[in-house]
Amino acid sequence: MKANEVFERQLSDWGLGIAAEARRLLLDYAQILSGYDKANVIGTRDLDEIVHGHILDSLSCLIFAPLRAAGRVADVGSGGGLPGIPLAVMLPDTELTLVESVGKKSTFLRYAAEELGLRNVRVVSTRVEEAAREEAHRGVYDACTVRALARLSVIAEYSLPLLRRGGYVVAMKGREDEDERTEGERASAELGGRLCEEITVRQASGVEQKDRRLVLIEKVGETPDLYPRKTGTPAKAPLGRGK
Repeated sequence: MKANEVFERQLSDWGLGIAAEARRLLLDYAQILSGYDKANVIGTRDLDEIVHGHILDSLSCLIFAPLRAAGRVADVGSGGGLPGIPLAVMLPDTELTLVESVGKKSTFLRYAAEELGLRNVRVVSTRVEEAAREEAHRGVYDACTVRALARLSVIAEYSLPLLRRGGYVVAMKGREDEDERTEGERASAELGGRLCEEITVRQASGVEQKDRRLVLIEKVGETPDLYPRKTGTPAKAPLGRGK
């Protein structure tokens, strides 16, 4: 089966359609990732790996239907723009804020968004702990997406302060870790959230089989003003441990 057929089949299996213009933009984005030589933003330049291992993987977030209706989404620790830029392509009416503290990666994100003509993308070049203390970002997003960033408890402290009540963290995770889940549940409760669901990401035949799941945290109350803690503390001293 050809690579583009596998791509289309996987999206179809997830119940996702794709317009011709979106398909073109995603392939253009893959080319940008592959050819960018000012910084190593993704770790590979192989086009097939970028398209299937990164872009298609990012689109699995859309299995969670409420994300498709979100007006404002923050992509926390966006890196090379995954999943934020593919989501911006698929959701042209959604405002995507890409939060990335590494300067070279932030520069790439601005370059990629401009090259692709994505007017719904905004890049915030700062630590998420700092952004979450600013009025422009605290409590205003409908959803936060997070891919391959940190343990669930750390993700909760980074993301829940950004969300409005009723919003969701969509955390892309691999193999299940019961200790991480328990720690994440405790941290979420302290931060005004509730770990509410896990969605197994099913792989279509012909697609590399990986352990993938979406862990969902709902914002059910207000996050106390002391969170997030000062920059660097969430990762060094995660909430939810030792209780």
